[in-house]
Amino acid sequence: MILSTDESVKPENVVERIRKLPNSQDQIKLSTDPLECIGYAYQIHTKYYDTKVILYAHGSAELATVPNAILKRTEGILIYFDAKDRSFLERLPAYSTFVQQHEIEFGILLCSTLQESNTDGITYGEAKSQCTVLDVIELEPNVEDTDEEVAGVSEATGVDELIQAMHNYIWSNVNIHRGNRNAATNDEDSPTLLSPNPAEDAGVPITEEEERIIEAELNGFERLLTEVMNFQPNTNNWTRNERLMNKQQLSISLQISRGMLFKHLPRFFPTAGIRLYATAEKSALATLRKKTGYTFANCKKALELHNNDLGKAELWLKEQAQAMGWSKATKLEGRNTAQGLIGVLVQRNVGAMVEVNCETDFVARNASFQRFVQVASAACVRHLEKVEADANLTKVGLNSEALKQIVLEDGKSLGDHLALMIGTVGENASLNRAICYKAPDCTQLTGYVHPAPIEEIPHDIPLLGKYGSLVAFKSDHSTAQEGDDGQLSPAQVARKVCQHIVGMKPERIGVPGKDEPATDKDDETCLIHQEYLVDPSYTVGEVLEANRLHIVDFQRFECGEKSKSEEQNVRAVSN
Repeated sequence: MILSTDESVKPENVVERIRKLPNSQDQIKLSTDPLECIGYAYQIHTKYYDTKVILYAHGSAELATVPNAILKRTEGILIYFDAKDRSFLERLPAYSTFVQQHEIEFGILLCSTLQESNTDGITYGEAKSQCTVLDVIELEPNVEDTDEEVAGVSEATGVDELIQAMHNYIWSNVNIHRGNRNAATNDEDSPTLLSPNPAEDAGVPITEEEERIIEAELNGFERLLTEVMNFQPNTNNWTRNERLMNKQQLSISLQISRGMLFKHLPRFFPTAGIRLYATAEKSALATLRKKTGYTFANCKKALELHNNDLGKAELWLKEQAQAMGWSKATKLEGRNTAQGLIGVLVQRNVGAMVEVNCETDFVARNASFQRFVQVASAACVRHLEKVEADANLTKVGLNSEALKQIVLEDGKSLGDHLALMIGTVGENASLNRAICYKAPDCTQLTGYVHPAPIEEIPHDIPLLGKYGSLVAFKSDHSTAQEGDDGQLSPAQVARKVCQHIVGMKPERIGVPGKDEPATDKDDETCLIHQEYLVDPSYTVGEVLEANRLHIVDFQRFECGEKSKSEEQNVRAVSN
């Protein structure tokens, strides 16, 4: 769908520039009650796929006037605006909301030429800051912007950039080619572009090794696309030149990954043509994908098997994911897992710190992986709540096997949930270790992770980071609240000590009068003799004494480090 907020430019003009054909050709009548609208057929032919989209030029800039019949079929929207009219910025949030509400995945703001200064009109940074869900393309960019090259190839600009964006988007009715396709042709006597030679590669079975390679490349391509999506918000306020300067490496990676992916797709799908998402409703597919986090292919299959019933499709996905997760976990078992996250959770007198590992930092940033680390942290806290407390600090270490045996509220073990998560992220992952504290009434607990979260996290939500520490401490103060003089409370000081432990890596607490300071301060491993990270003019021991604090015990985890065997035994720490 194409709209124009500039009265001097009709949406039909944009259609003509995209198709590079007179609008009198290839018109399609669109039935919309009570009126009949006109659409314009636009064929997309690429090396890898073909499709046909209908360009609909809406005669009004008012979103409320778009016919429902058109809106239900809309997958993309182009909005033309006058870059010299700053009042458009006031209307832009409404367009952004419209796109999000109707789950329109492809959206672009179009204008003739963006302004360099906001005194002259709308700049690129202003347009992107007001609307992050739509990209911005200049149809007539400045001459100096058209000479840039990326990876030795002239960068598409103007209308060509818009056409390139439309070709790069995967429309719901796309048909992917099997085998190599030469130049596109419209010869009706030749094999149709949508149906390559069905005899080619017919009956050739897919070997287990080929399936493994295809699966790895599909996962890699999806990860790269996710990286691009995560990368995009950081570029919102860049100038065009800055975007071009940083695009080269990303462009090369996309070209390589796309080439590898499409090279193997024909072997993976031994049919005459692949029609993606053709029988699964677009809105249901998007909803299921967002709700479950599973791949488009799996969501599409689930909906097709259950006649677009979201509830049944979701249940089927979970059952399949559990079974496939254990299968994948078995296949991936043994692959190195050096990355991951540390989870720290303290609730009342119980605290837990858990290390969960994965193969790559990419998966460590995956929402499914992070949710699992939080689930594991909370499960350890609930597990220790069942342990009977005594007068001493109870310290319980859990190794990988012990962690897998913990049963969650849904009746499944943590090992079951681990397998489910492995099936989702497509990488090997492991529950490495955990340390749990249960404190008596006279002892308090606190924890810290690095990097620390930017925003305040509720106390019942586990903290996630690459490093973590858990500290048990006693305070001679009767209250843990911040004083009237603005001084830190004992609990706040203890948390600063947690931060120090993460940064300075002490090996033991130390006993005053018994443990002597190291000759070289940089070699100091005794906590009380180390220079305080927050204020190096004091030692940690001096800070503890000034605040009448006593460290009972501490534990530090660093993601990927080799853990000591004694940390995985159950023991009590005397007070």
